[in-house]
Amino acid sequence: MSTRQHRSDQDQIIEKARKKASRLTLYLKNGVPVRGKVIAHDSHTVYVITDKSPTLVFKHSISSVFPVRHPVPGKS
Repeated sequence: MSTRQHRSDQDQIIEKARKKASRLTLYLKNGVPVRGKVIAHDSHTVYVITDKSPTLVFKHSISSVFPVRHPVPGKS
C-alpha cells in the first residue's frame, strides 16, 4: 500500500469520526495512546479533545487509529 493510499484511508477514518462526534484511539509511534473526540484535522495534524485537555497530534507520529470500544455489560 502506498503512503498516499494510507493517508487517504487515515483521513477518511478521522473525518468519519469527526462527523459522528465519536471517540477514537490514536496510537502514536512511541506507543502512547491518545483517546478522544476529533474536533478538526488537516493534511498534517489532528486536533483531539481528550478527558484531560485539547491535544494537537501530528499525523506523521500516528501508527494506527481505532474507534473506542465500550465494554458490553455482563461480559468480561
